[in-house]
Amino acid sequence: MVADAVCDGSLGDIDRLTEGRSRRLRFRSNIDPEQLRSVIGQLSASAQLFAHEPSAGGTELLRPLPTEETLVFGSELVTTQRYRGKTNERLTRTMLNIALAAAGIDPSSPLTGDRVPTLLDPMCGRGTTLNWALAYGLNATGIDVERSSLDHHAGFLQTWAKRSRLPHKMQRFRPGNGESRNMTFDVAPERAAFKNGQGQRVQTFNADGAESSLAIKKASIDVIVADLPYGVQHRGSGESASEHGDGSAETGELIERVLDVWGRWLTPRGAICLAWNTKRASRRDLGSILVGAGFTPISAAGGYSMRHVVDATIDRDVIVATRGS
Repeated sequence: MVADAVCDGSLGDIDRLTEGRSRRLRFRSNIDPEQLRSVIGQLSASAQLFAHEPSAGGTELLRPLPTEETLVFGSELVTTQRYRGKTNERLTRTMLNIALAAAGIDPSSPLTGDRVPTLLDPMCGRGTTLNWALAYGLNATGIDVERSSLDHHAGFLQTWAKRSRLPHKMQRFRPGNGESRNMTFDVAPERAAFKNGQGQRVQTFNADGAESSLAIKKASIDVIVADLPYGVQHRGSGESASEHGDGSAETGELIERVLDVWGRWLTPRGAICLAWNTKRASRRDLGSILVGAGFTPISAAGGYSMRHVVDATIDRDVIVATRGS
């Protein structure tokens, strides 16, 4: 899906192969190898890329094609934060890649346009998705009803920046302020960029994800990525309902309530990527709700599904949609 969306060419004849304990994908491609290498290197589960080379004896050989992960900040920004119920980091990165590609932004080089793209997670919890956006060099906005989760995230970012000796500035806001702000965090990989205002900004709001009065400009968000409430209880003390999933509303009702507001924040080419518990809503139902709100759901090439079992009560899948047709 990502390669087809952002590369000059396409993939075809995709097969899943298992050899011993090794699993891999085999495909045909007419994409320029250099472009393909950069995109494959940015995917969440890619380990290596090989080109098939015929030999004189008819044996198929594999020639390694080096790939490169393109991150402004290291992945430890995402992996070192640990807590009960944390959304899987690999799934979150997959959703970010898909959303960027659906919005016409190359995940392997998202900063090549005339502006820094902005991600919104309207149910951000302790900020796994926000941290991935920051690692990619994006701006990020998070919203959550649990202030304790936002406070934990702000403290983590400040500690990370200090230990990494990165130029940064953190501004915290008092509870109950008129704009529902929790914090703004500015950071850059180098001091010169920071002084010139060329770094990234993360801002969070302590509010409901459907609060239309928040200081988020209309058509300012490029991608929305969110892991929706699962409708089950498995929180620890002080952990967010949004990232861990014990919301009281059914998934369909929740999405119907928030899509109008989220749609106002998205740019005309914006995309939305949501993970949800299929035991609480079907793909058909969510697709119908998205279409009714003016979105166009996108199907994965080849009909591949991201549906997977988390535990006995959570059967998770991912849906992606764009604005308009």
